[in-house]
Amino acid sequence: MQRIVHTSHGEPAEVLRLEALSDAPPLASGTALVRVSAAPVHPGDLLGVSASPAFGSAPLIPRGGRVPGVESVGVVEALAADVAPSHRVQVGTRVAVFPVNGAWSSMIAAPVHSLLPVPDEVSDEVAAQMLVNTLTARLALRAGHNALPEDRRKDVTVIQTAANSAVGKLLTHLLIEVGVNPILLAGSAASGQALKAARPDLPVIVTESQSWKDELRDALANKSVYVAFDGVGGPLLSDVAGFLARGGAIISYGSLGGATTDIRSIAPQALTIKGVSLFSWQFEAATVREADLAKALELARNFPSLFPVAGRYQGGDYLGAIEHANRRGKTGMVLLAFQDHVAYAM
Repeated sequence: MQRIVHTSHGEPAEVLRLEALSDAPPLASGTALVRVSAAPVHPGDLLGVSASPAFGSAPLIPRGGRVPGVESVGVVEALAADVAPSHRVQVGTRVAVFPVNGAWSSMIAAPVHSLLPVPDEVSDEVAAQMLVNTLTARLALRAGHNALPEDRRKDVTVIQTAANSAVGKLLTHLLIEVGVNPILLAGSAASGQALKAARPDLPVIVTESQSWKDELRDALANKSVYVAFDGVGGPLLSDVAGFLARGGAIISYGSLGGATTDIRSIAPQALTIKGVSLFSWQFEAATVREADLAKALELARNFPSLFPVAGRYQGGDYLGAIEHANRRGKTGMVLLAFQDHVAYAM
């Protein structure tokens, strides 16, 4: 058994290490032992390792170390004795796992209620990443809808930063499905080109261009915008705030920019910042959670291109995975693989 672990907070490349264990984790009541095929390297995973303020409170490191990762895909190898034979998860079931602590491991013990059976037509590469990002996008979509004034819910235009990120692409898809018109912002020319190729019918603006604000102003064409979805933070959030109508809202779901934000422009325009955190998803109503999971499966089946893979690395090459995950302009998710096959990286 392999796992990637850290015993102190700091730069991931410096504090993480690969550890070999001889024994699989024990099974507590209501859990399953899952042999992990692949687990994604999310920005939030790395923020947790470094104890960045963007993560929230620094995650506790238990005795023996902490293993990052909150989702994965794998096959059930064993079940706790109290799991009913009629349960939807049985030995041999391929499952997506979320939420779980310690997904960056070749074997994990996870509560059976955190396991979602994966249909044969959904690949491991898609199943490994389909939950965290889809659920985040759904939370952001609901927050954005609730932030719209009731008399402004027709012919809606929104601004969307980090539109080429994994969550950003899913959010764009969901916005279009409900009839919203997103204006897509990308941080680099490479990301802008990828977005224009994928969404040729939508306005795409590259914020590293000196004229991006003029381009955004032209794209808005004097429309009143009450909602912006932001996954970058930093100075870009303040800049985008200047384009919102008085009383508008910024739905913040990430801070890929890694910088602090000056919010002094928020109060004069009576704007609201609504933070969206995946940790709050477990407190949604059961019917809402089930609908979110069903949507994730629907997208995974019908739109696998929404879940591209930027690179795949064996657990032993976790440093290469971390470096790739941090590349500017990267398109797709970086995956860690723990099975005994040849790794590839793109």
